[in-house]
Amino acid sequence: MKTRLLIAGLCAFCTISTAAQVTGEFYMEKETFAPGEPVFLYFKLSNHGPDAIRLMSPDIDQPGCSANSITVTSDPPPAYSCPNFAETGCVLNGTLKPLPPLLPGQSDIQRFLLNFNREVNDPGDYVVNASHFDIPIGAGGEAQANLHFRVDGDAPPYPAAKFQPWADQLKSSDPMKRFEAAQTLASLAPRSLEDTLIGFAANPEFRRYAPLALHRLNTPRSIEAMANMVKANGPGTWEQMEGARYLAETGDRQWYPLLLELALKNGKISNYPAYAAELGGETMLPDLLALANNPDTRLQAVMAMGSTASRQAIPILIDLLKSQDEGVSWRAAYSLRLLTHRSAGPKGEAHDPQTDYRMWTKWWQNEGTSAPIYKDTECGETAPLQ
Repeated sequence: MKTRLLIAGLCAFCTISTAAQVTGEFYMEKETFAPGEPVFLYFKLSNHGPDAIRLMSPDIDQPGCSANSITVTSDPPPAYSCPNFAETGCVLNGTLKPLPPLLPGQSDIQRFLLNFNREVNDPGDYVVNASHFDIPIGAGGEAQANLHFRVDGDAPPYPAAKFQPWADQLKSSDPMKRFEAAQTLASLAPRSLEDTLIGFAANPEFRRYAPLALHRLNTPRSIEAMANMVKANGPGTWEQMEGARYLAETGDRQWYPLLLELALKNGKISNYPAYAAELGGETMLPDLLALANNPDTRLQAVMAMGSTASRQAIPILIDLLKSQDEGVSWRAAYSLRLLTHRSAGPKGEAHDPQTDYRMWTKWWQNEGTSAPIYKDTECGETAPLQ
């Protein structure tokens, strides 16, 4: 299907001040990209008024921290896909530093790498929904855009040689340029720079991008380096949690002992039991039951049961619906929804625990042996129990 594409001269435009002092504009510099090419979205903020405008420093990892919300989906969008929480939201680590004021007649341009939060290498059309809100102090309103771009499957892949300037930029004297280079290389992960990307794990400045770089490289060396990074970093660190997530996504059971060890040692952090359950499947159930017997790790274990893709977990979770602990019964219902794509309540809402228990027990007796069971990554619409 041919899609009308919006480029710089035709982009969505919106004034974000009733006095027209400040205007904001999202745009893309071109409409068609080669597979493996960096895809940037730009935002231009212009001051048309007589007064200077205060700006905050953009966070290139978290557009939400820069008063931007950016999502990318295929066009047409899939019928259903797992939510990508990295595309929205904001987790501040300290206060963003103010930039120099935007003086009258000046413009500020930010750019965001769309390959970062999701891969856009597959040929086809994509749609970008972006909004910008209230970053200038005292300015109100919101700028929005709905843009399209295409990855041309008939075009030759993006040349590896074009990544060398990004590798050179890793040594820039400007820290923002260094971070942008690291982010771009981690997101596109050119095989020609495998040694450089594997080195991110040992580089304090670029370590935050190491899990993504190693995951998207997806070579035997990079996955081995991922496992070593997980072992070398402490519990709860970004590098260890993201590395564990990507190891689970490999589906390679050689990493299950490592993820199991992390889950048993750090069961209070829900990520670890979930990743071990995703990779271990029903093999993980005995250990999850042991974690569920510990008040400190009970809630995390019950939620992780929904990641096992195990039919054997369902009667265990149904029994947990009767728990007097509301947190346990709620998480048991959540895990049942993950495993079955069914819910006792309308639109995923829960009834009281006893009603839920009766409905799930009846369903299990009638359909339990034949109903499809899903992985937690196989997202889909939730249907009510019959």
